[in-house]
Amino acid sequence: MIGMISAELWQQSEYFYYTVVPVMLIIGLVAILGLMIFLLYQENRHPKAIAVFIGLVLMCGIGFLVGDHVFHDFKELNGQVTPSIRDREKRFVGYKYYDRDTMAVYQRIQVKETIDSFGIYQSEPVTQSITYLGSAHDSVYFKVGEQVYYARMAPTFVAEDTAALKGIQYHLTDSSYEKIGFLTETNNYLETIEIPESQAALTFESIDSVIPQEFGKSQSAWALPTDKS
Repeated sequence: MIGMISAELWQQSEYFYYTVVPVMLIIGLVAILGLMIFLLYQENRHPKAIAVFIGLVLMCGIGFLVGDHVFHDFKELNGQVTPSIRDREKRFVGYKYYDRDTMAVYQRIQVKETIDSFGIYQSEPVTQSITYLGSAHDSVYFKVGEQVYYARMAPTFVAEDTAALKGIQYHLTDSSYEKIGFLTETNNYLETIEIPESQAALTFESIDSVIPQEFGKSQSAWALPTDKS
């Protein structure tokens, strides 16, 4: 993974690929079409017009090659950016802002390696206390507030008195990226579910009229590891 480019260069790159390139493509195609018409019909073969069309094609081609060389790092970086860390994407004119549901879906997916590689976010540990209800069917059952959840993760038993979700949260360290839609902080990325050793033998028993929700899919405050649910 290449290093992160500046927010200013990011904006310039977006403008080039999403606005300038489409304009050059249209001009280039029109020029090629005009050139073909002038070459196919002998009576329309005006040397000056042909030279203009050839010049436009060359100008667009060279312009793209130069711009692509200057901004090529953006293409790889932009391919790694998702609604989990940015609230918009560039369009020909302006931006398309993601809706809340789209943001929530992506925030359930951990992208730690990508965020770490960008170098514009700082991770901080986060902890949330839970009520451990036991294990069953290769899953851990617990309560957050009044809601019962289950997660298909192996718990870590520790010499503590309370159960907790342990993970990290990323905070944006360069405010210039906030202006172009990068989130100032991510949701929490779950790393371990810590359970007191004294509760290691606890088995989950169904509770009447309570349907446990799958933790990785029914909330977006915490994102589980990608190989978990």
